[in-house]
Amino acid sequence: MSSLKRKLEGEVEIRATAADAHHEIVSSKPHHVCHAASHFIQAVDLHEGDHGNQGCKSLWKYTLGGKPFEAKLVVDEIDEQKKLIKYRAIEGHILEEYKTITGTCQVIPKDAENCIVRWTFEYEKQHPGIPEPTALLDSWLSAAKDLDDHHHGIKK
Repeated sequence: MSSLKRKLEGEVEIRATAADAHHEIVSSKPHHVCHAASHFIQAVDLHEGDHGNQGCKSLWKYTLGGKPFEAKLVVDEIDEQKKLIKYRAIEGHILEEYKTITGTCQVIPKDAENCIVRWTFEYEKQHPGIPEPTALLDSWLSAAKDLDDHHHGIKK
């Protein structure tokens, strides 16, 4: 295994009442993320297939560190029972830094009141000087909280 292959995980707690909505939006209605987290995701344009289906391709327009970016992603896996979706980057600036990068989002029950949203990024850097994708991870974790608040009608 190359020393440039890495895995980065993070999780955030959301209300259990938002678990199904969170999974549905991230897996089947990703264009709705921009309603709750427009500071991060500005648009998700469908390019091939249908949202909510394996093989679906979409172009994501987003902002990191105040800079606009685009990435075309394909859905590699959806597991409704585990509330899991896995995306893989196939085009965009992100592949200038990483040979490969996948993002997996899973909503995991914790107790009657709360659940965990876990984002896992698996990637291979183009070279050792490339930073870890912590800004991307932090933005997705923040977006999970934004989706929770949006689902519960809390305006920021």
